[in-house]
Amino acid sequence: MHDFEYLRPETIEEAMRIYKNGGKEARLLAGGTELVNEMRFGKSRPEQVIDLKHIREMDFMELREDGLRLGALYRVRDAECSEPLRMSRFNVLSHAAGTLGSPQVRNKATIVGNVCRASPSADLIPPLIALGARAKIKGDGVEKVAAVQEMMLGPGKTILEPGEIVTELEIPNLPDYTGCSYCKLSPRKSLDLAVVGVAVMLQTDSNMSRCIDARIVLGAVGPTAIRARKAESLLRGRGLNEDMIEEAARTAVDESKPLDDVRGSAWYRKKMVEVAVRRTIANSLEQVRIGRR
Repeated sequence: MHDFEYLRPETIEEAMRIYKNGGKEARLLAGGTELVNEMRFGKSRPEQVIDLKHIREMDFMELREDGLRLGALYRVRDAECSEPLRMSRFNVLSHAAGTLGSPQVRNKATIVGNVCRASPSADLIPPLIALGARAKIKGDGVEKVAAVQEMMLGPGKTILEPGEIVTELEIPNLPDYTGCSYCKLSPRKSLDLAVVGVAVMLQTDSNMSRCIDARIVLGAVGPTAIRARKAESLLRGRGLNEDMIEEAARTAVDESKPLDDVRGSAWYRKKMVEVAVRRTIANSLEQVRIGRR
């Protein structure tokens, strides 16, 4: 590993100042599960590494009446094991967290870091988009909010400018009769990257007979997570019978844009999109049923 300057700010303001001054040669370290490996193997050679782990004000999870807040240092393992989160309407995040990497990785990795790395196969990006998550971003005297969906520009690329830091994620409360689930298809339950990842949010009427709203998000089948908007439109205002679910799943296949790689062919991924969307819609409906009890 090459030589670099290690800096350890204790406030967000100090971190922003250092990060801005460091420019393109500076990197932020939260969990470090990807950055440290990139530096070890020479794929990344920053001159400055800014360790955020001592900024305690960014390490939190807060369930409120109006939704959920997750600080930038809130770890994936914390989400996986949090009983309040598992018992909340946002339990899809606990489930998705448990599919990411190994226990050792989950103990270090952060949810915000998973977003900022912008991997097409990231496990937490699809459910965050399905939940309507927004990122709070702080820069040089500027604070703004961006939907997680709008942050992704391509593999490893986001809208973040040099010196800007995501300090937390905000997720609005879900309406009644809403369910959200995530399905990851990979050779192993965890450890492996997703071959296909699908998150679905469904809002139904009180009888669960008609779809009020839907979000279907496809991961690992495009340069970024993809909203299957045609499939979503197909479900809205319609009955959630087996034929309609099958049609939505087939429509989502046409909206996916997979490539061949070592983990799976484009042909196989398209086949699995149909399976995963159908399964995830069914799981989301089950979440609505559980909420009605």
